Amino acid sequence: MKNTISLCMIVKNEEEYLAKCLNSIKDLVDEIIIVDTGSKDKTVKIAKKFGSKVYHFKWNNNFSEARNISLGYATKDWILILDADDEFSEEARVNFKKLLNGKLDEKAIYYFETLSYCGRSVEEGTVVTNLNPRLFKNKRGIHYEGEVHNQLIYTSQEYNVVEDSIKIHHYGYLDKRIISQDKRNRNIKILKEQIKNNPKNYFAYFNLGNEYSSLNEFKSALECYYKSYEDFKPSRGYSCVLILRIVISNYNLGNYNEAFKFIDIGLKHYPKCTDLHYYKANVYKEIDSPAIQIRELEKCLELGEPPSDLKFIHGVGSFKASYELGNAYMRLRDYDTAYKYYIETLKTKPDYIDPLYKIIYILKLQNLSIEDFKATVEKFFGENIKNAYGTIADLFCNIEYYETALEYIKKCEQEGNTTESTYVLKAICLMRSGKFEEYINVESIGENSIHYVAFSMYKVLSALIINKYEYAESTIDKFKKINLKESDKKVLSIYTQLVNLFLKKPTNIISESKNEKELINIILDICEILLMNQKNDEFEIAVNLFNLIENDCALLCVGKLYNKYGYTDIAKKEILRSIKEFEVYDVEALDILKL
Repeated sequence: MKNTISLCMIVKNEEEYLAKCLNSIKDLVDEIIIVDTGSKDKTVKIAKKFGSKVYHFKWNNNFSEARNISLGYATKDWILILDADDEFSEEARVNFKKLLNGKLDEKAIYYFETLSYCGRSVEEGTVVTNLNPRLFKNKRGIHYEGEVHNQLIYTSQEYNVVEDSIKIHHYGYLDKRIISQDKRNRNIKILKEQIKNNPKNYFAYFNLGNEYSSLNEFKSALECYYKSYEDFKPSRGYSCVLILRIVISNYNLGNYNEAFKFIDIGLKHYPKCTDLHYYKANVYKEIDSPAIQIRELEKCLELGEPPSDLKFIHGVGSFKASYELGNAYMRLRDYDTAYKYYIETLKTKPDYIDPLYKIIYILKLQNLSIEDFKATVEKFFGENIKNAYGTIADLFCNIEYYETALEYIKKCEQEGNTTESTYVLKAICLMRSGKFEEYINVESIGENSIHYVAFSMYKVLSALIINKYEYAESTIDKFKKINLKESDKKVLSIYTQLVNLFLKKPTNIISESKNEKELINIILDICEILLMNQKNDEFEIAVNLFNLIENDCALLCVGKLYNKYGYTDIAKKEILRSIKEFEVYDVEALDILKL
């Protein structure tokens, strides 16, 4: 007999993700129950396109109440729980079908793995893994409690069954998602109210700590975690991750002894938790103990990925550990062993490209001919080479092989695989390879791009270098009439004064703040482009930009830049000036003085 499924969801303003979610599951369920809590976008319209039964609920800051309302509308045998920013992968679909076609246990609460993407994007962020109850029998009194981060409540007759072959991708913790929906502030407010009503709600303290941690407010997070730890019981579902969060918070705050203390506590209760060994390795890295760091990372590979109920950070028992082993050996300058671990990382996770940026550096040290170098790099991409030209261009740009990078960018253009990132990369390579005339004639990226101002200012710099001063002035004047965001205003202010310096016009102070690190980086970028292309006269003009900002680190930065491009004697003079005038220096600067 077929197991019929009601998909139950609560939604609000989910037009960006809802269709993607429903597309991944629509043919596997028998009805879709959508409880909308006040959408003002196209959410309801999208839901109805998929034949959903849509109900409305006035939002009252209580997720459990809304979730329970959705369960009440379900008419099928089993209930499947998803959020609008969840997605079944193709593999999960196949395994879910197998589960449904078998004999489901009516007393089981089926847990699936959730892979939550955190950070700027799916490609650039990290993945956190956890188990969530997703499938259970309808009409058995199973319900949710807790205003936020609700918990599924059921009787002792039910028991948990982990289906770790069914993995759900969750996009709700991506930066843009959290910012757009103001999730953190909303959740903090609700959790604080929960704690006010029940000061012994230790689970609420744990969740409040998670919210602060996501905002990088680790001190506040730790206070909440310690409060939650007052009622620590190893058997609780969240207890292991509580220990891990205490470790991570202390690690981020530099409290390494405290981190070690809770790692030991955690391993006593959860010896198979690979994540704890991984963070132990991280602490040893910070205190410069590479031998013990390597031992802990090897332990991670020995343990492998932890059991589903102890799995939190994706890859700590596989590709993350082998990648960090590669990094550890790189710091020890054992490039052969580092290379071995980077290759192992790629074998374990072929779509993880970070090791390639280390591999290409190691290959550069081997002084291969450029043709052999390109052939070696291309082998990593196999039959997918045409789709990888952009990545290969970025790899070569990263080791300052700008001409080679431009070759692959041209191949991208020929294949029609260009993106905005391709044009930004082309801009960097053209400028750093001294192709200033060509850069001026490059088609500009769109005005809506976040890179538009920086892209255009490179045209100003190119014009100044090739003596097209009128072009430089007119470009600057055009941007003075545009309403720019603060970061772009800083770029414009520096290039405005740069034009004034080249034209020997009066200049203005750019900033009197000593904390404008962003301004220093913009000026250094200009100076480096000039110095690496041996535009020494122009460099002598541009370096005066440092006189227009208030910063004690300028001489040190200029000294390091001189040293990078072989001007060792001048570098030493600038560093000595930095020490005498501002008492500013670092280890790298002292090493330069020893040359």
